[in-house]
Amino acid sequence: MPQHLVAIVGRPNTGKSTLFNRLIGERRAILSNIAGTTRDVLFGDVAWNGLTFTVADTAGIEQNEKSEIAKSVLLQTKTALESSDLILFMVDAKAGLNPQDTEAAQLIRRFGKPVILLVNKTDSKAAEANISDFLKLGFPHLFATSGLSGKGVGDMLDTLVKQLKKIKLVKTGTRKKDTETMRVAVLGRPNVGKSTLFNKLVGKERSLVSSTAGTTRDAINQSIPYQDKTIEFIDTAGLRRRGKVEVGIEKVSALYVLRSIQNADICLLLMEGHEGVLAQDMHVMQMILDNYKSPILIVNKWDLVEKSASITAEFEKYLDQKYKFAPWVPRLYVSALTGQRVDRIKDLILQVWQARNLKISSKDLNRTILKAVRELPPKGRRESPKIYFVRQVGVNPPIIQLKTNHPEDVHFTYLRYLDKQLRNLWDFTGTPIRFVLIKSSTK
Repeated sequence: MPQHLVAIVGRPNTGKSTLFNRLIGERRAILSNIAGTTRDVLFGDVAWNGLTFTVADTAGIEQNEKSEIAKSVLLQTKTALESSDLILFMVDAKAGLNPQDTEAAQLIRRFGKPVILLVNKTDSKAAEANISDFLKLGFPHLFATSGLSGKGVGDMLDTLVKQLKKIKLVKTGTRKKDTETMRVAVLGRPNVGKSTLFNKLVGKERSLVSSTAGTTRDAINQSIPYQDKTIEFIDTAGLRRRGKVEVGIEKVSALYVLRSIQNADICLLLMEGHEGVLAQDMHVMQMILDNYKSPILIVNKWDLVEKSASITAEFEKYLDQKYKFAPWVPRLYVSALTGQRVDRIKDLILQVWQARNLKISSKDLNRTILKAVRELPPKGRRESPKIYFVRQVGVNPPIIQLKTNHPEDVHFTYLRYLDKQLRNLWDFTGTPIRFVLIKSSTK
């Protein structure tokens, strides 16, 4: 079912992200008094008076900034304005009417959309005294609000919903209700090409691309149909090692990345071919595995590597050594910039998804595992643990339950041995297998 789109726009630091977080009921946008903290367009759903609509939190409008990043930010904001059904134009009552507000109003009018003017930060009498100045902007619907306290937000939403109900939606396509959604996080160190790859995969500029490390700081979601399923891509900020992340915005973003891993099914872990595997890459891979998510290693910027058959073979051996604790992780050598082999990523995602959801019968499991136990029994501190029965109790990821008399004595290296036996017979490409040990004295 299509939904209306409402864009929140205005110059930097007027409180757009605070209102966005209040409307969607969760902390999705990063909050800071630093102007320009929001750089990407964030989306969330809001339900009010029987209507559900999508709201977009945009970066601050700075038309006079000439930097590469400012131009890209403005392009995204204009795209959001063009796509929207209604615009929430936010100004700062505390700061008073600003020439930038007038310039932003002129830009907004060009799109011919209904506009609601939000005079925000009206928490003091001094700020309230400035409200009338904003009537000069000429918008008929004006509300004095506070995104922080919620003042005026309910009244504004009442008017917003009335306006949206007058706007007819055009259906752009339908999707089956039972469509499976594969959640895929795009991870890696800052500036390894995550946003470039993200934009190539989703087919539009949803994530800001710049040569500045750390440009993406929030998690950006975009869903696309693929075969009879849906892939939801999550582009995240650059991951840095916990404990070494600077205090402030980057620290909050690192926490968001951890949450992205936990919310994903599959993780595309990007690295640069000409830089090799760094400590952070190993740390992130381990974090993915600790959360039983499925990693796909994407070696990006492969177009910058001087290639030959021997170099590729040597790099494969190098990766085998670095990731010897997870030899089943698939790899792709790509160039997000040129699009080289990017089209293969979606096929690999589907293959890994099918592996995550593979179900093995108890009969086949017991035959395989108990045979492996007979050939190489586990060793315990006092006596050898006995494994009586095996069954699969879950998928996404596959969860294998083992009944044993001494679960505490079954070493993780023995579970790796059993893991290998399963992978020899079934396709578990890219997915960890979770073993759960249950204490039992008999079958």
